[in-house]
Amino acid sequence: MEKEVFNFEEAAEFLEISTKTLNQILKDEDIPARKIGREWRFSKHALLDWLGRGSSKDYFKNQTTARFEETRKGKTENLIFHAKEILDTISRERSITIENRRFDFPENVEMEVKIKRRMDTIKFELEFEWQTDEKGENESE
Repeated sequence: MEKEVFNFEEAAEFLEISTKTLNQILKDEDIPARKIGREWRFSKHALLDWLGRGSSKDYFKNQTTARFEETRKGKTENLIFHAKEILDTISRERSITIENRRFDFPENVEMEVKIKRRMDTIKFELEFEWQTDEKGENESE
């Protein structure tokens, strides 16, 4: 007999997405789910219906995200110094130019710091995201 109700991990597998992505969808979108105690439950039919009702046009119209990423590799002290320069510039000027593109920062900005280690390489990343009312509103060429 085929399962009709999924737990969190099974729902992510059914949708063919990571559990991290499913968690973000739970926070950002109106996905059909019910929290029972400490556990999330998802109806297979409700998930299929939710997918079928979705529209990429609605997503891009209402969820435009302006963002940039810059990835560098190098010695730890150089990466920390570079990250500090970026943060100091943003704090002082409320904007930054990366690869000839200027980004003006609104009041509400999310920042993610990533430090990854692969074999003998450590990678340090700063990522900024913010919502805009219109596509490209906070991004200048």
